[in-house]
Amino acid sequence: MKATLQNWNSVRAEQLSPGVTRRYVHGEQAMVAQFELLAGSVVAWHAHANEQISVLLAGRVRFEFGSAQAPDILEAGAGDSVVIPGHLPHQVTVLEDARVIDVFAPPREDWLSAGAAPV
Repeated sequence: MKATLQNWNSVRAEQLSPGVTRRYVHGEQAMVAQFELLAGSVVAWHAHANEQISVLLAGRVRFEFGSAQAPDILEAGAGDSVVIPGHLPHQVTVLEDARVIDVFAPPREDWLSAGAAPV
């Protein structure tokens, strides 16, 4: 097994929707994604088996958890981290332009396969 070096500037950026751009790298056990999010954009309701840790490097976002009808809400800003258990439905609304690092364990297989999921 060998260590590898990757630079975010050389990782292909994916425009997922207006205002939402993603880059990611992965190993065998974990995946790290960097999101650039413009104020007003929304990452729609979704859930995945992977545990997720979101680290806000800049900006402000609102996380909604559970269901759209009665969500639990957390607002997070630069310096905050949010731990999201696997299978928990969630949505993110971008309140201020933001840069977010997300860590997934295990890696998101849906992103790695052909026709990758958008979020």
